[in-house]
Amino acid sequence: MMDAKKMLNKFNRKANEWLVDLRMMDEEIIQIKPTEKSWSISEVYDHVMRVARSYQIPNLKESITESAKRKKSKNKYGIAIFNLGYRKNVHIKMEEFPKPLVEAFTPSKRVKNDLINDFLSFIKEVNELQDILEKSGKEHKQYHYMFGDINTREWFSLIELHIWLHDKQKAKIKRYIETNELCVEC
Repeated sequence: MMDAKKMLNKFNRKANEWLVDLRMMDEEIIQIKPTEKSWSISEVYDHVMRVARSYQIPNLKESITESAKRKKSKNKYGIAIFNLGYRKNVHIKMEEFPKPLVEAFTPSKRVKNDLINDFLSFIKEVNELQDILEKSGKEHKQYHYMFGDINTREWFSLIELHIWLHDKQKAKIKRYIETNELCVEC
């Protein structure tokens, strides 16, 4: 099992990559939606933070308590991702989660400065979980709707994995903007 510092470093590398990327984009660019039903880049950032704050972080914190919910052991998807490090072709559809979670996960359009400040706060919040990670053991588990019972460190690794999963979506939106030569200053 990866130690807490390595896990935090992995998260921080990915989060800082996203932060630099966000700072380099224009306000208008982060609001463009390739299609009516797709998200803008600002919505992708908002979604990643919403899922972490409303689901991943609370469950991570719950996993170390006496009231942690254990329903069924980790399933084949959880084993592939957490035990074997499998990431290729991982697709998780938000609609597959229970309705209240989908509502909590649905993003809002955000202005760039607010988004940057919130993303900086988010990075700080995630780093403040280090103590919990260091104190947790394999026996500290909490039920995940898609993976079964996963431990505290696996809950933490989901935060970085979720950002990583949205890399493709972010790149796709950027390609759309570039190929359609959407120049807002022309």
